[in-house]
Amino acid sequence: MCEELENMPKMLCTMMLMAALISSAIASDYTLDIFGNANLDDTIDLQDIAYVEEVINSAKKASNLTDANQDGAVDDRDLEQIRQIINGTEREMYIIDASNRIVRLNMPIERIASSSMAESISACCALGAAEKIVGIPDFLAGDKIKEYDVISLSHPEIADLQVVGSPYYGTPNLEIIASLKPDLIIVTYADADSVQKATGVPTVSYPSTDDIALALKGFKWLNMMGYILGQEKRAGELSNYLDSEMNEVSSITSKISEIPNVYLAFWGKLTNTPAFYGPVGIAGGRLVADEGSTGPYSKNMWQVSKEQVIKWNPDVIFVQSLAKSSNSTNISPEEILSDSDLKSIKAVQEEAVYYTMSFNFGWDPAIGVVQCFYMGKLLHPEEFSDMDVEKKGNEILKEVYGADGIWTSITKNRDLHSWS
Repeated sequence: MCEELENMPKMLCTMMLMAALISSAIASDYTLDIFGNANLDDTIDLQDIAYVEEVINSAKKASNLTDANQDGAVDDRDLEQIRQIINGTEREMYIIDASNRIVRLNMPIERIASSSMAESISACCALGAAEKIVGIPDFLAGDKIKEYDVISLSHPEIADLQVVGSPYYGTPNLEIIASLKPDLIIVTYADADSVQKATGVPTVSYPSTDDIALALKGFKWLNMMGYILGQEKRAGELSNYLDSEMNEVSSITSKISEIPNVYLAFWGKLTNTPAFYGPVGIAGGRLVADEGSTGPYSKNMWQVSKEQVIKWNPDVIFVQSLAKSSNSTNISPEEILSDSDLKSIKAVQEEAVYYTMSFNFGWDPAIGVVQCFYMGKLLHPEEFSDMDVEKKGNEILKEVYGADGIWTSITKNRDLHSWS
């Protein structure tokens, strides 16, 4: 772009590039994988009825989601199924889950047993459906729930529910699940087909991380859960609200010409870093990590050398923070600042090394949006001088989860930077 506009002042060109980058990051970029979403956008509405009518009349080709009732034909019965989904009167619904399985759900869903990552539980909380949860993963039981602030502060009673398994280790406890009589089982790493066959209960594979939300290009699984729980209106409202909050950040950062280089030290080590991370770009930063070998914990994880981090010479380093109660041995900002091998790095010289949240145990989209403000003020303190990050974070998380002081708790619990 800049090469094509040789006569344009460098600062203006940089600002235009930044605006384009942020606009791309915020744009919704996913398909709602529910049969009946015939036009392959992020919602089911009258446009899908119009699309199916054109398919029936041979004016358009059918998409892979046009056959709403999965009977092998596209006809008036699909139109009726879509109308029922729109009206909330459907008795069944077909979705494509995170393992690319077609799952038939018996609607409405009233009882959920989840051994999956925290996002499935936090989505229920955000969508006003926490009372539907009857079984939880082991890491939310008892005092362990305190590591998940959005859940523990908004719905602490979840910690007392029956544990049905772990997202990481093998098959969930099928006997306990059967005793809870769920309408839906949610798993992450377990074999969803085997669980469904053994229990006879529809089983959905939930992603370990919603990559689209991680890139902040939309909130696919929040909206998927909205339809599954009969709370699609609430899910749509939350998605629009979070988009508007990101736009507030981008309205500031899109005008900034000097973009700092950022490195993220995640998964406990300096040399582990994510392949992409939406909040950095929206906050007005540029990730320096542009290559690496795939790490053991996630497809989004890269492993790089210490020498490469030094060569990248980031202006700012963000370090993954876990809750204090986790007794983590993860690398800390203090260790990075005191490492003599790293003294040539600009971020170390200027002590611009900070804790931040991450997606080590899943990814909460509302936390991601708050991070845009948090990172924005750390990367551009002058431009965000009037921004009260703690107040803004608490406002956003209360809107999503209904509880006061969640960001204040997270800040204290994870040693995040505070301007108070």
